[in-house]
Amino acid sequence: MVEHGGFEPPTPCLPGKCSPAELMPLDAVSVAGFGEGGQRSRAGAQCGMRGSARRDGGLLGCDTGGGMLELALVGTGGMLPLPERWLASALIRYNGHLVLFDCGEGTQISLRALGWGIKDIGVLLISHVHGDHVAGLPGLLLTLGNSGRTEPVDIVGPPGLIAVVTGLRVVAAYLPFEVRCRELESGDSFAHAGMRITCVAAEHHVRCLAYRLDVPRAPRFLPDRARSLGVPLVDWKRLQRGEVVGNVRPQEVLGPPRPGLSVGLVTDTRPTSAIADLVNGVDLLVCEATFGDDADQPRALERKHMTFREAAELASAANASRLVLTHFSPSVTRPEDYASNALDVFANTTIGSDHLSVTLRFQKD
Repeated sequence: MVEHGGFEPPTPCLPGKCSPAELMPLDAVSVAGFGEGGQRSRAGAQCGMRGSARRDGGLLGCDTGGGMLELALVGTGGMLPLPERWLASALIRYNGHLVLFDCGEGTQISLRALGWGIKDIGVLLISHVHGDHVAGLPGLLLTLGNSGRTEPVDIVGPPGLIAVVTGLRVVAAYLPFEVRCRELESGDSFAHAGMRITCVAAEHHVRCLAYRLDVPRAPRFLPDRARSLGVPLVDWKRLQRGEVVGNVRPQEVLGPPRPGLSVGLVTDTRPTSAIADLVNGVDLLVCEATFGDDADQPRALERKHMTFREAAELASAANASRLVLTHFSPSVTRPEDYASNALDVFANTTIGSDHLSVTLRFQKD
């Protein structure tokens, strides 16, 4: 268990360095930064900068986002942006917060066209540090600064992330907010804005991560039961927060567990059992499908990517509810022509397109 002391507020304008820090719940603490000239701040000294990350598979205890999560494909291309197809990226909106998955060249242009806003992007999930997934970071960070954002921005990804982001920030050196980088290991998990984000290692030519986002849902509160146990009305919220009131425990006035919402984000990888376990049972799986033709499976194997059929097989193995394909090779000019290769395996498959959006809602009960 990592212990943190008190932390100073972020410096209003930081030099072009990414602040490495131990992983903690992003909505609970401030973490280590660098002062002027790249010197470690007092917060960094207290943190120890040990680089080990918290692994915590537990979910948050409440749902505060109105029971709805939205995802939009910012882009669906692999390798290079095309006139009609931006590089693969996804934007998640929940509870007034935005989370961006990958940020290749031109991502901010497509974000503007999408119209969900940019200023509220507080966390960026990076799958790996190939250019088509990170080269858009400097421009996006500068735009966030020009939007008036002053709150810290967290960038998480595989080992090697800090060096890459520090290099990219040479052209985005001064920002009105702190940029906090965290290098994750397979199995790491953290909380942000009512979501639990978990990652596992993917299989690519460089260190790569697949992600899962969970929005847990609290059990229904049973007011009749609380009244019968004599709990005063003013104490009901304490029970809902998990506190014991007198001799009454929360589980005595709460209904059975209820399913939350979940999304899997998988790109630049071969299908693996670890990824299937990570995204098991998700409501929505956004998965790379670089090659459409089954005949390109040897190329997918060599280049550590997937075909449409392999992505569908992964969704089926994981018991996902819905699959959206993305990250198409530039040679796949009409992804819809290969749809049957995925639909034959997994019927609830959608061929992704730029700005396609999906809304997930809690089940009615």
